[in-house]
Amino acid sequence: MVNLSKISRAFLAALFATCSFLPTQGSDIRGLMPKPGDYTSMWWRDGFPGKVEGAEWIRCVRTGHYAFAMDTETLALPHLGPVPSGLSYPASNWLETDWEKIPPAKLGLVAMANGKAYRCTKGGRWSRFGGPRLVVSGRFEQRADITGLEFTAADGETLNAEARLETIVWPNRLGFQLSLRPGNEPIRPGEQSFGRFGGGYGFDGSNHLAVPHRPELDPEKFTLEMWAFIPKDSQAHPRTPPWLVCKNHHEQFEGNYGIILANGQPQARLNIGGGREGAFVAAAQGGPTLKLDAWNHLAMSYDGQTLRLFANARQVAEKAVGLPRKPGKFPLVFGRRLAKDNLYCFRGVLDEVRLYDRALTLQEIRSRNYRPGAKLPSLVPVAQWNFKEDGVGAMERPRKTWDAPSLEMEIELGGERVTGYPVEPTEPGGWMQTGLWIDPANPQANPSAPPIEVSATEAPSGKARPVAWEEAFGAFHINLDGISPVAPEGSASPGNDVLERIKFVLSNPSSGEVVAPLVFEKTQRGILHRTGAPITGVSAVLRDKEGNPTGIPIQLSKNWHNDPHGGTYSGQWFHGITQVRLPPQSTAELELVLAYGHWGGLPAVTHSQLSLIGWGGNQLWEQSAFGAWGESICFDSEQAQADTTITDVRPLMVKSVGREEKWGWTVNVGGGDFFRLFDQSGNRIPHTAMKTTFQRQGPCLTEVTHSGKLGKGIRHWSTVYLARSDDLTRGTYRFRMEVTEPTAFSRFVLFQVGSDTYNSTAERKFAVGDESGLLREWKAQWGGNTYRGEPEEWKGRIPWASLHDAVRPPNQDQGAWANRGLVLRDWQARLEGKPARPYFAEHGLDRHSQKSSTFDLLPPPGLTRLKPGDFVEAVIEHLVIPQSAEDYYGPDPALREALSKHGNSWQMIHREARQHSIRADIQTGSFLHLHPGLFVQTDKGIAKFSLQGGTGFIPVTFTGLPTHDTPHPTFDGQPFDQSVHGNDFWQTDYDPQTQTWSRTYNFPSMPSVKVVELKAVP
Repeated sequence: MVNLSKISRAFLAALFATCSFLPTQGSDIRGLMPKPGDYTSMWWRDGFPGKVEGAEWIRCVRTGHYAFAMDTETLALPHLGPVPSGLSYPASNWLETDWEKIPPAKLGLVAMANGKAYRCTKGGRWSRFGGPRLVVSGRFEQRADITGLEFTAADGETLNAEARLETIVWPNRLGFQLSLRPGNEPIRPGEQSFGRFGGGYGFDGSNHLAVPHRPELDPEKFTLEMWAFIPKDSQAHPRTPPWLVCKNHHEQFEGNYGIILANGQPQARLNIGGGREGAFVAAAQGGPTLKLDAWNHLAMSYDGQTLRLFANARQVAEKAVGLPRKPGKFPLVFGRRLAKDNLYCFRGVLDEVRLYDRALTLQEIRSRNYRPGAKLPSLVPVAQWNFKEDGVGAMERPRKTWDAPSLEMEIELGGERVTGYPVEPTEPGGWMQTGLWIDPANPQANPSAPPIEVSATEAPSGKARPVAWEEAFGAFHINLDGISPVAPEGSASPGNDVLERIKFVLSNPSSGEVVAPLVFEKTQRGILHRTGAPITGVSAVLRDKEGNPTGIPIQLSKNWHNDPHGGTYSGQWFHGITQVRLPPQSTAELELVLAYGHWGGLPAVTHSQLSLIGWGGNQLWEQSAFGAWGESICFDSEQAQADTTITDVRPLMVKSVGREEKWGWTVNVGGGDFFRLFDQSGNRIPHTAMKTTFQRQGPCLTEVTHSGKLGKGIRHWSTVYLARSDDLTRGTYRFRMEVTEPTAFSRFVLFQVGSDTYNSTAERKFAVGDESGLLREWKAQWGGNTYRGEPEEWKGRIPWASLHDAVRPPNQDQGAWANRGLVLRDWQARLEGKPARPYFAEHGLDRHSQKSSTFDLLPPPGLTRLKPGDFVEAVIEHLVIPQSAEDYYGPDPALREALSKHGNSWQMIHREARQHSIRADIQTGSFLHLHPGLFVQTDKGIAKFSLQGGTGFIPVTFTGLPTHDTPHPTFDGQPFDQSVHGNDFWQTDYDPQTQTWSRTYNFPSMPSVKVVELKAVP
């Protein structure tokens, strides 16, 4: 047995020292770079089970060294162990299934309480906020947890506990972390309950309190206020919302008034006149209004004109009524509504209830919130209920207490038993934690903190930053809170040109190579940039001590969702995650640079993993953004949230939705998907085994690949790009599907703008054309969930489609609206064993009572079967176009002029199809592909070519570079430089397979021919 008692820094670093490099000399960073196996990936084996019928809850992980699978329902480990070396990061390799041959392992979790042993028997079921959740995901680290674990004793007794198991995945080590604390005491019914002051009145979901009618309980004008302790499980019946208080039967009864919780939000109800027509509702909207597992002050009032609702010293809703109410004669009921059914019951506690015969002002209600125990002479209620004044008052719900609690964790793997480290002492009722780390490729090894030193300072001030080895997460955490972003003097856009710089030093005194896992973290109070929505677009670049980007990747993971239901990991935070290899007896000096709005004076681009904990669903969500002004294009590759891949899509540099005209969230005109396949009965065949590869995360160009399967017979990839620019949101998608087994279908959409399950806008006109101009324009026929005519061949050179004259959905009156379009840049296909052309059709859509249409790219009409060897490969530009020049505030005069002439018309998409085409002629090197820009394979670091065309800016990537710090290209013989701070306008990436670097620049569009030359001398 291997006993991992308290891991210390002096412990063996066998896991980190897997191979050796020569010491790093001077500015050479080759020894620091990742190797081909330095990656991680996590996916659901059968697709996300919450959406895929019959799928098992098997979560899989693959790294370059090991793989494992976990059943999140039973906590079984059907696979855990090493994998063959040699597979590198590109997603195409991950269709391999060698990991399925790995034998199982066994995980044991035991809690001791009151002298009895309880073994974990199951994980919590998936729900909006609980069960299996994804925390961070990307190239270097995967973190996921399972909440709601159940522990059961041998006699069948279930432990009342709150428990969560987290898995932490790095490329060559795996961690488990168990957190557990006593569960809440059940709410005691009646006056046995705790209260806000003294005792309150408890409701366990089956009891209520009825006060007989008397005239003072039915004033014409009134205020009803109370304190309510609202637990997370306040809704006692799964189908009916709970009433906290209800007078006169129910919401359709004359004279009814009361407060109800609907979907976690409070509503004030009032009925004057009876029936549905007489029912009035003031409902809280938007973000969370209530605090869960906490006391909330609630009040409703009616002054004869307006029904108002207040929560925690704020007015949160109002409804104009303007009718005199008639008194009722039925009881006032707490904890449910008084009706013949036994539904609508509340679970929670009420206290300090007061009824007034007038409408209190907001200031008076605030005085009751802020001074809850004070007697205020100006506020005299006509009725009040204080319940048991000598009872127990508590701000938190009491928890169980256990005698001699402890935790045990154990894994059996490859004949070895690895046990968790001891539990730290906690306060009574507090969290207990235990965990362990293993190297699945070598169970006999003892993973530990690497024997290195890490220090960090702010630049240029030299102020030290906190650095700590976080044992639970297996990484050095470097806190970046409190750093003020700095713009250079004389900046043309100081709010967007800011950078944060952190210098850090890594020292390895040992005789072996060591891997340093690093997490650069910010909490909510650490985001000090004040332009736009900063956390939406944090770019992170690792540079050498001379300021040159190194190409060491940084995983971008973040969260900004604050719903308290989310619990652990909800709230705003940013993690920049990486690992650096340190040769023996070496020291590395590096610099982390964080950019927000701009990188080198142009909007930076990022592709980040966004945690949904605190929003709901809690699966993989990716957010691609220009600058720091909100999301630009979002992706749900597992289709766990909206049953589609492309979700929110937003225009660039137009009037925003919020208070500010500039630098804010713009409207959502999203929806889109790849490869929507339906079987012969019309049932959707879901995407399964979806994996994500983060090849480039910015700040000049993003490149991320989603790969997976459709049924048993199709595998597919889609690579999505976003390039730095200041004109349009222009997503480029390179996608491919291959048929491996015969597949019959009733409908197969290869790509669509607007999705069957997600379409946030509706365009009144569609048009198609090619490079020469318009072929056909027509009025869209919304609704019906059917195709409007037979598919048509998408003809011509550079086919394009425009979805324009878009209209706003109901209740969306802020921000500049936008149109959508797409350009087909490349197409290759073999279907039914022969070459095939692309076809398109408008598809009318009914969704959530709103009608619209999508534009679908389709196989040829009449095709209902696919053969092995069939394939489709295409490149599409997905465009979001402002509707008018007045909406666009960006700096591109050509776009503004085009919008002035052709705004809200198909000409804008035709302009992109024709002018954004790149014409290039290469003399030295070779072109790998032309979209989303030039990818140039250099000849040992040398390239020369001519370039013309484009709109906005053109990304150009040079590959095969021998070093990271080569000279920059020239542009018609002149040095190319977009820097604002210096060394801040290009992007460097590293290919571990070839051990070469690439560089990406964003060249301005070129009406005339320019000559670009690069001479990278080793």
